Amino acid sequence: MPLVKSEIQDDLRKLQRSLKRAPKHLRPDDVHKLRTRARRIVSLSDAHSLPSLDKANLAKPLKRIRKRAGRVRDMDVLTAHLAAMHSDEDPSCRTQLLEYLGAKRYRRADGLVQLLEDQGSRLRKRLRRVAKSVAKDTSRTSGKTARKAHSKQSAQVLELTAGLSEPPYLNKSNLHPYRLKVKELRDALRMAGGTRDSRFAGALSQCKDAIGEWHDWEELIAIAEKTLDHRPECPLLEELKGISGQKLDSALSIADKLRTDYARPQTGKVQRSRARSNKLKAKHASLPVAQIPERALKAVAGAVQ
Repeated sequence: MPLVKSEIQDDLRKLQRSLKRAPKHLRPDDVHKLRTRARRIVSLSDAHSLPSLDKANLAKPLKRIRKRAGRVRDMDVLTAHLAAMHSDEDPSCRTQLLEYLGAKRYRRADGLVQLLEDQGSRLRKRLRRVAKSVAKDTSRTSGKTARKAHSKQSAQVLELTAGLSEPPYLNKSNLHPYRLKVKELRDALRMAGGTRDSRFAGALSQCKDAIGEWHDWEELIAIAEKTLDHRPECPLLEELKGISGQKLDSALSIADKLRTDYARPQTGKVQRSRARSNKLKAKHASLPVAQIPERALKAVAGAVQ
């Protein structure tokens, strides 16, 4: 079933706590939680017809906070990757790169703190009002209206699932955009009531994380090539490229398995799934059910029941 009142209110309370703590203690974990929680509330606003969320106009300021927190988070992740490397062949380059990332993180964190000091208090008050109003909103959307909204969300999940088969071939140039599709589907599944421990949700998260980790190393390489004053055959840069290559192979393998399991039609089995899915797709989606593999239909149906 879709997200219930208690889950929505819990998300709102968690974001309030992040907005209160972040200006004083911008630790990597705090930044990550702030970014994730802000994105989740924006997703809730987009996916649910809740008057209190619409009236509060939270989307614009939260998107700004999410973006700035994301820029800080990027530096935290890259620093952690670099610090975890054990190569001592070129310590000067490694130290120089760590110092560069640290300085950039400090500047970005300072901008985030300033934004939170300017807007955090007002946002917390608005979030508290929204949390109190959610109960009324959810009660008004019960019955037929709630079933219609849930059906629409489930249909969106099925359509996005079928879209996992595109592009036909994944490679270095299109893998990161593909991650955005996987992330969108994972969020849509959650909005439709998909459980965190479902196999489908787990496969989506694994794919998203694997591609994201590869992309992090690519970003680290780009920064190193741009900022380091090193000789042409820099051992650190060569090591970074080697790690990135390994992460790319792993990400492609995981993404291909996801597509094989959930996005590629299986002749014969798909036809037996048509009858079970026609009602769901009839009103809210244009994609033919026959384009969706049976395993994907079962995964989505099991997750959103």
